[in-house]
Amino acid sequence: MAVQKPSLPKGTRDFSPAELAKRNYITDKIRTEFIKFGFQPIENSEF
Repeated sequence: MAVQKPSLPKGTRDFSPAELAKRNYITDKIRTEFIKFGFQPIENSEF
């Protein structure tokens, strides 16, 4: 029986630590601005 190589689900990707740091920095800046104007965060399911 052949062993299957694991793969990412379609439409997803992994981020390196450097990429993730940049994404988190930008997301935090945007979140801060939204909160200043009274918006509140929500969290949706991923799938």
